[in-house]
Amino acid sequence: MGEILFCNQPIAALPYYIEGISWNVYSLEELCYYIENNTYLLEKDFMTEELCTWVGKEVKNEKLAERLRDILRMDGRLSEFVLAILVECGYSSRETIKEVVRLIREMEEKSDFECNKVRADRLMEKEKYLSSIYEYKNLLEADDAGEQPPQLIGNIWHNLGTAYARLFLFQEAIHCYERAYYLNNNEESLKEALMAYRCLKDEDGFYDMAKANGLSEEEITRFKTELSVASRSDATKEFEEKLEAIAMMNESGQKNEYHKAISSIIFNWKEEYRRICRI
Repeated sequence: MGEILFCNQPIAALPYYIEGISWNVYSLEELCYYIENNTYLLEKDFMTEELCTWVGKEVKNEKLAERLRDILRMDGRLSEFVLAILVECGYSSRETIKEVVRLIREMEEKSDFECNKVRADRLMEKEKYLSSIYEYKNLLEADDAGEQPPQLIGNIWHNLGTAYARLFLFQEAIHCYERAYYLNNNEESLKEALMAYRCLKDEDGFYDMAKANGLSEEEITRFKTELSVASRSDATKEFEEKLEAIAMMNESGQKNEYHKAISSIIFNWKEEYRRICRI
């Protein structure tokens, strides 16, 4: 999980496997950690007899296992099931428990389509771009997608485009942003599509899209200025200064330091890309 958890509850000899994110948990504390950090991913299928058995047999808490089974037998709500786990464990603060339960109850009042949209958005916020792409595609292919307002479907296409862009898949992003703009008529979708063309260094594509959507020369100039400003963030400037300093190493004969610095940047890029592609 990337963090150390101090566990007061028994540690299971056999873990409970959470299929959705491919996690093994070995204690109630780890289960609560998962619930806290993935609240929006929880669905009714989290409530299983297998989980009840694991709680009773592996972490030796028959009292909680029977409480969870009672909720299952009564066809109880997910919020009630999760509350029982969080309260019994004692890992989460009272304020955290209230917030988790509030969020789940809020989700329980939404339609399946709305819940899946929220989950996809939360995956995007957590920079799980590949997972969010799968979720957005599932939404667009859902049986009830045609019943949704065009604005909402357009926003889903926009977010799908953003997920692709974050993975440097700009051609796919352009297609999504174009679909988004057609449906939501939101200038932000058009702007992101034009930005993706600039990232591809495709000036012909940039102008073709701008003209196809009726932008005047004045508006095109405004867009180009806004995109240039957006690309000149403090982080970008800082990185360019770092590259200039590394280039000076090479010019001054510090070959070993130069190659180490370049290798370090490439290694960090690879690690970051693997992280955001992780499901």
